[in-house]
Amino acid sequence: MWMLAFYDQAELDSLALSAHLALGDYSTAEYHAHRCLSALRPHMIRSRAIATTRLAHAQLAQGAPDAATATAMKVPAEAATQHARVTRMLQEFGAALRATAPGSSIAQTWTEHTATWRMAA
Repeated sequence: MWMLAFYDQAELDSLALSAHLALGDYSTAEYHAHRCLSALRPHMIRSRAIATTRLAHAQLAQGAPDAATATAMKVPAEAATQHARVTRMLQEFGAALRATAPGSSIAQTWTEHTATWRMAA
């Protein structure tokens, strides 16, 4: 495949993840997220944070707020606070979580978790 000359498998899965997420095909997005995360090289911290956040969005959209929050909480505080794109994506996740599960304990857990980022930043 000619694309492999420019992209590795992790990057192709990241592109597929993004596309399926945008299309609302959340289960396929989740599939590609897992493939992407398993293939990413260890030094690609920002890419891992982005893929993890997208995975959390896909899980939340499938009605799994607990799993989604657990996934989002795997994003390191450093990535969450030092990369504007990751920060924005996680803020959007928090808003979607609060809209999906308002007043829930999982939304409170997320709020408390993100408060630690503000203290660390």
